[in-house]
Amino acid sequence: MVNGSSEPPSDNGGDQGQAGITRSEHARLRFGQGRPIAEVVNDIQRAGQRDVFVQPDDDRFVVRGPRGREHIIEANGEHVTSIRRPDAAHYARLQAGTIRAASEEEFQKLKGFIP
Repeated sequence: MVNGSSEPPSDNGGDQGQAGITRSEHARLRFGQGRPIAEVVNDIQRAGQRDVFVQPDDDRFVVRGPRGREHIIEANGEHVTSIRRPDAAHYARLQAGTIRAASEEEFQKLKGFIP
């Protein structure tokens, strides 16, 4: 709950047409289940290139935050969901090729979603 509300704070006012991170319906649902959804903007702002990965099968961004937080962001800036994933599971995904390190261009694209 944020500021007495049962809804997650909007990352950019909720307007789909504006630059910024918007939330999917799935992300809103997961917020109510205690997922670390509200941390997405802070974690993206703090992320270095080494914290950003891409899922090659769907071009989604995976942003690693502190304490195993991972945020999944569509290529268009929509926040899909957030989870907690242990480091070992993250590294296993890297080794299996289900995620890869983001290129400089991809990293800059992700950073461009945050005002």
